[in-house]
Amino acid sequence: MTSLEELREINARCIHCRACQYAYSGEPDREGETEDYTGMLQGCPAGIYFEWEGYFNSGKQWMARAWLNGEMEASKELLEVVEACTTCGMCETQCPNYIDTVHVTEELRAAIIEAGIEPLSKHKAIAERVRREDMRNPYNEPRKERTAWYDGTPDESGKKVAYFVGCTGAYRQQHVAERTASILKKVGIDFTVLSGEVCCGSPLLRTGQKDAFELVMEENLELFKDYDLLVFSCAGCYKTFRNDYPRISGKPLPFKLRHTVELIYDLIQEGKLNIKKKYAKKVTWHDPCHSVRHVGIAIEKEILANSDNWLMDSRKAEKAKEEHYEIPRVVLKNIPGLDLHEMYRIKGDSFCCGAGGGVKSQYPDMALATSKERLREAASTGAEILMTSCPFCITNFQDGVKALKKEEEETGVKQPGSDLKVVELLEVLDELLE
Repeated sequence: MTSLEELREINARCIHCRACQYAYSGEPDREGETEDYTGMLQGCPAGIYFEWEGYFNSGKQWMARAWLNGEMEASKELLEVVEACTTCGMCETQCPNYIDTVHVTEELRAAIIEAGIEPLSKHKAIAERVRREDMRNPYNEPRKERTAWYDGTPDESGKKVAYFVGCTGAYRQQHVAERTASILKKVGIDFTVLSGEVCCGSPLLRTGQKDAFELVMEENLELFKDYDLLVFSCAGCYKTFRNDYPRISGKPLPFKLRHTVELIYDLIQEGKLNIKKKYAKKVTWHDPCHSVRHVGIAIEKEILANSDNWLMDSRKAEKAKEEHYEIPRVVLKNIPGLDLHEMYRIKGDSFCCGAGGGVKSQYPDMALATSKERLREAASTGAEILMTSCPFCITNFQDGVKALKKEEEETGVKQPGSDLKVVELLEVLDELLE
């Protein structure tokens, strides 16, 4: 597994220019729906919330350098600062020096823990639950109930496609799992769900608990090794399998994988799917960090890693990344009646929902504040629907809407975003597909 020491040269590229603090789209004068969303905006959830350099990526990169140079000692206080990051990757998009900012932050967390500092309380509890044989999930739920939502027969033999549900879909946003299974049936994909599935390990890797992560990674790779295709509805699980498993195991994946939205995109592009029913709603779209930005960045880096001429191939990489960012938009534009109004920060510059990286559990106030900021940005478009495709984003946005409504009740002042309806794209697709 990559260690912080092995990232020394990558970390050394940081010149502390602080470009990573912003959501710079390349169009700083583009007009937004309101004057609050124009020009260059800050894009780091932790930096915005805590308002201190150490919480921005620029501060974390220099703390990593100090750690590597023996100028900083392990402490709980240091871990608390470094863990306050959603690992959304906005900073990585903005970095002109192609620094793997998220990997550096995750490895700094791991280094602090390996130096003898206990994981933060909520993060430690997640690892303990995932390790427990009767759970194997971060939600403290019985393992035997993992497929309780499924109306089919789990573990059907002879199938070549498996649906990796993920812990949030299995235990918290079960309607997302149900809709995904329904969509797969409607488009003619013969699949199964495995009762032996365990947590993908994303919350463990993000919080620096590498030993527990390796355990579930190896277990899942063994469990699914004989399948041709894995389908995902969870953005975090998808990114972890796609980007992190091969990087950390050092081996290529033995199967192909696709997010459900990408499957729909493939069918549309191949002319095999024509959505006829209308969805006459004014919608704005939120790009999940894991399935959109992180995968886009990985596509770019995969091209550059095999390049002998970055000057030429960087254009090819940028084009491939942008094509990935367009996938959900192609799907949305093929839904009759759907009126799409984009937010100011989108695609690689999309602002995080606030839930990832262990923040939702350990720093709930930060997660909620970030959610409310994104909801206000969504409301500025005039949309009635905030649509996305990630069960964790759905959870945090729903919590944000509740918080905004409570603020209205307490203050009597209208809160932008409180009227938004948070909708999972897979729900809509299931309703529209025949």
